[in-house]
This record gives sequence, structure tokens and C-alpha cells, in this order.
Amino acid sequence: MNNFKFAKILYFFIYSFVYICLSSNLQADSYFTVNNIEIKLKFDNSRDIRNIAIQKAQKKSFQELSEKLLTPNDYKLFLADDEIDTNYLVDSIEFVDENITPEFYKGVFNINFNPYRVREFYSSKSLMYSEVTSKVIPIFTILAKQDSFFTLNNIWNTKWSDIDLRDQILRLNVETLKPSESRNISLTSFLSGKFNQTDLNYDLSNSILIWCEPILIGGGNIEFHIITKIIINNKSSVLRSKYTKTYNVYNENLFDDVINDLKEKILVKWVDLTSRTDEMFQYAFTFDTNSIDEWVKLKNIFEKIDLLSNYRITSFDLSSIQGIVEFNGNSNKFELVLKQNSILPVNLGKVYKIQITD
Repeated sequence: MNNFKFAKILYFFIYSFVYICLSSNLQADSYFTVNNIEIKLKFDNSRDIRNIAIQKAQKKSFQELSEKLLTPNDYKLFLADDEIDTNYLVDSIEFVDENITPEFYKGVFNINFNPYRVREFYSSKSLMYSEVTSKVIPIFTILAKQDSFFTLNNIWNTKWSDIDLRDQILRLNVETLKPSESRNISLTSFLSGKFNQTDLNYDLSNSILIWCEPILIGGGNIEFHIITKIIINNKSSVLRSKYTKTYNVYNENLFDDVINDLKEKILVKWVDLTSRTDEMFQYAFTFDTNSIDEWVKLKNIFEKIDLLSNYRITSFDLSSIQGIVEFNGNSNKFELVLKQNSILPVNLGKVYKIQITD
């Protein structure tokens, strides 16, 4: 077999492999499986105790799923709805463990929800949700006038360092500035991100800056004037908040409601930026590579992106592929979501040149 014929056969084989791997309808449903839901009930031989446990497991798991995907306010609306048919939303149920005694029933279940039906349910109830998990985003917080509010500053920093941000779609990491810098930095410099943090390992194109200025207003009260700058994909928005509290430096819970409210506002912004839209957009892409492994890696990443519903190859050679992706969102959302999934998109006008960053 001459070299030309061998190269032609090899080219056809590789093309077929990539076409099969990279041309598909995508179903990323990692959020829609809720594992290890434990239900324990008092045993009653006159009732179908297993079916009752399954119904409770479905309800509990759907609450856990919705708490992750919905905004906090919409989650409260969701909890107030007592007429949700979880049977319709569930695809399958797996029994992990089951224990039945004359006294009690205990079952452990994995609940697999149907992504399309869950999205349909949220949309029918006008509930805002997102399926996009962020990369770790640094959050910097400063309490102004630290010399005058030394104890208050310690409470502020401690509360932020103690907040639980695990298992959230918006993954935040609280960063602490050096005491000398946080004491002397101006509001303008802080909101501009002009830190002297040589050990900072984050890209500030995605970051959150929170400036809190305490003001004593008399009557034993204090006001917290807060400016929150949210920077996502190099695009920023600013939120202004004011909270009035009874001033007591011995109250370690002074900032609890304040911080919880700020967390909710930040999460709502993230959900707004990454939520699914009804309109479908098509984006052309080109991907340069000399390795089949990289093509497969790209395929696997695409399959994890919920807003990316389909893609196809339009042309191919041994050093690059070109294709079209169908995406539920505008170009800003497209770029943001790809970056959160370790794909760097460069907008060249009519086409995106993409590369894997991890």
C-alpha cells in the first residue's frame, strides 16, 4: 500500500471517529441526579410503607436540587407550592439500601430527575434557575474606618471567613487583604482592584469586591453602607445596600443578616447571567489541534455544558476542526459559560477560535 493511499485511509478513519464523537445531541444532567437520600419512618403494616418512603424521597431530593439551581427568593416561592407532582419529574429511582424491622423502615435512594421536565416545571412557575457552576471566584471584603471600629472589623472578617460556600453553583473563596493594606486602601483603589497581593492566584476578571462603611447614627444604632462590585467575564455591575442595626460590639451575630442578604444578591446576579433562555443561538467555532485526545477532551467538556444543546462539524483536517454549536444564550453568556468550563473563546467576528485551558 503506497503512502498516499495509507494517508487517505487514515484521514477517513480519523474523520469518521471525530464526526461520531463530536456530532451529537447533548444531555448534561449531573445536577439532576440526587444521591443518598435517606428516609426513616415508623413501620406500619397497614400502609404501603415503601411507596410512602419513595414519595418522601422524591420530594426531599427535589428540594435539594431546587435549592442548588434556584435563586434564594424563587426557592422560597418553590417551597410554598404544595401541589408539585414529583412523580412526573422523576425518570428513575435506585434503591441504595433498605432496612425493614417491626419498629421502623429505613431506605436510602438515588433519585434521577428528567432534566427537560424539571426545566419545564421551573419555566411554568416563572422560577429563575441556573445550571452553570462557576470556577472559584475570589471575594474581597473590607470594613472601612478600621481604627475606629477595631472589634467590629474582627467580627466582620470572622463572619466572612466562616460562611459555608460548599456545594453551591457559585463557588466563592473569601480572600483577606494584608492588614496594612486593608487599613490604608481607598475606596477608589479597592473598587479598581489595585491590590499589592503578590500571592494572589486568581484572575480578577471574575471577582467580587465588597466595601462596608459603618456610620453611627445615634440612638444606639449603626448603619452599614455597602458597595458590592461584581465582576464577571470582565464586565462589572455595582450594587448599593444600606442596613441599620442596633450597635453592640459584643453581638457576634451582628453581620449575619447582612452577609446572608449580600450572598443572595450575588447569587441572583450569577443566575441572571447564566440562566437558560428560550432563544437558541448558533456560534461557529474553530479548534486547532494535532491530537485525537484533545478532540475527545473537547467533546467531554461540551457534553457537560447544559446550555449547549447540540453541535456539528462543518469541516475537518488533521490539524483543526470547524463546527457550529447551538447555545441557549447570547454571546456574552456563551463566552462566560465556556470559560467556566475551561474553554477560552476568542471572538474573531464570524467565528470563535477556542482552546482548552486546563
